[in-house]
Amino acid sequence: MKLTSIVLLQGVASLVGPADGHSRWKCPEARSSDTGIKSGPCGDETNDFSNEIGLEIKPGPLRIIFEESVHHTGAPFRISLSDDGSDDSSCVLLDHIPHNDCCRPNLMDESTYTPYVITVNIPNVICDKCSLHLSNPMTDKIGDDGAPSAIGCTDPGTCFSVYHSCTKPFRIVGNVDNGAVPRSEYVCNSETLDEGWPESWFGDNGETVDASTPFLYRRESAVWSEADYTLTTVPSQFVDDAGGVCGASGQQEEVAAEETAINNETVSYSEDAEDNAAEEASAPDGMGKAVDMLHPPSSAAMPSLFISQAAVISFLAIMNVL
Repeated sequence: MKLTSIVLLQGVASLVGPADGHSRWKCPEARSSDTGIKSGPCGDETNDFSNEIGLEIKPGPLRIIFEESVHHTGAPFRISLSDDGSDDSSCVLLDHIPHNDCCRPNLMDESTYTPYVITVNIPNVICDKCSLHLSNPMTDKIGDDGAPSAIGCTDPGTCFSVYHSCTKPFRIVGNVDNGAVPRSEYVCNSETLDEGWPESWFGDNGETVDASTPFLYRRESAVWSEADYTLTTVPSQFVDDAGGVCGASGQQEEVAAEETAINNETVSYSEDAEDNAAEEASAPDGMGKAVDMLHPPSSAAMPSLFISQAAVISFLAIMNVL
């Protein structure tokens, strides 16, 4: 009984999974599928740039997608660009991305995860192995400190619960004619916010909450489109589909590539089956044909089968003697 109880408990634990786990990259592809990474910036995959995806990105607008697996009211996001081959430093591309409070995803069902679609600006740099970092401070856990007029928390700093995700490495093909520099020589934008990006969002009870100070967070929410998962209250530069791997055309190409791969595997399997059938059909009775144990050969065919098998055994015996 004790052993049975232990097995049952282990089974339940495996079904329930982790008690929390919360956001990750969807496109570009995340280094880890884990949505509960709490050690920044990339968990166990920090500074691991070995798993490249062969993706090249041009400077300028880039549509990206991340997703949330567990709802955390008002928990904002930040997107940064790593250094070349290093996660130890990064440049913030977009800060104070507000939370979408509409949905309640189920951690155990990935199809329910809440997607966030937004367009960021990639600087004109040359980078062989860059990565996007996602930070998600849990301001829903800081109580009254997360209220619109309260002190908030900082990340890095006093936000005690923050979730992280990093994309797999990709290349940035900077435009040299327009002054592209190596990523290691690039100086991060000193502006606190991108031009046109709102400086406030909705806080508790719909009150306005300030979101103009970098790395200082409270509960910050906004309305996201239910149709395409983009923000509804920001300039078009943060909403428009800039194309690329995460744009509509890129997603269609990825689906088409997956379908082609599946079709190729199906054709290959069919050809192998036909070849095997042809080989069996051309083989003499009892030679090269598999014996179906559920439907054995008829009694008339058994002598020839045994004779063939005896011939093979005799041949092998002679070879061993020689």
